[in-house]
Amino acid sequence: MAELLQTPEILELFGEAAECRSDGACPPEQNMQWEWERLQACALQPTVPPLLRLYAWHPWAISLGIHQSDSIVDTERCRMHGIAVVRRPTGGRAVLHAEEVTYAVIVRLSAGRSHHLIYRLIHERIAAALKRLIGYTVDLAPSHTDFRPLWQRPFAAACFSSSARWEISYAGRKLVGSAQRLLNGVVLQHGSILLGPAHVLIADLLHFPSEAHREAFRQELVRRSTTVYDITGHRFTYHDVAAALWESFCGIPLCQQQTAPPDQLTSSNIGSSSV
Repeated sequence: MAELLQTPEILELFGEAAECRSDGACPPEQNMQWEWERLQACALQPTVPPLLRLYAWHPWAISLGIHQSDSIVDTERCRMHGIAVVRRPTGGRAVLHAEEVTYAVIVRLSAGRSHHLIYRLIHERIAAALKRLIGYTVDLAPSHTDFRPLWQRPFAAACFSSSARWEISYAGRKLVGSAQRLLNGVVLQHGSILLGPAHVLIADLLHFPSEAHREAFRQELVRRSTTVYDITGHRFTYHDVAAALWESFCGIPLCQQQTAPPDQLTSSNIGSSSV
């Protein structure tokens, strides 16, 4: 569904009416191509409205940052398990998009508003939505970590192995991973809100020097990330989370029911000795 909305909440963030849509599960290439084309359109044409988009991935996919080498991906393992591989228009490192709700915001920078401020404002909306949904207060990390030592370690390839300034976390573990792209005064920010633990399966889909390195990567990812299920013990659906986000960003309820993305992998059929 798509609506052009001009509520007070929309105007506070976007400064103008914005197209708001909840698309459910979509093909990976379509997800990334659509956002890149919309960013370009907003940068070139002032009449194209900014965007709030909520969606998921079918099939599941690994996305790579725009400058990240694709040599880290074990394409044969991905093919065996029906995992697509795409490149994001934003920076950052590899993400397995699986049990998550993904958001995308495209917004024009107005006077006095930096892309850093936009990053924080978006995460504040997400944090508020999660608090209402799950009943727990998540943290917005106010400090910036020095990642130079981290990037030299075996697990540096994955987004959820580290947290940056204003990242959303719970009990010191990253819950939402986000990335930005700035083009001619327009910001694209998108990110993953982890619902379940399937993102950890990325450890079985990348190349490592040894199985010991693979296991170290897996354990570090588990240690540094968390999910809505980890926090609550409850399996929220795509629509549960999308509705909470919609109300936080738009100030009105999301009325149309969306179908939760289908499961296609479990920890029992990937990452086992047969893989």
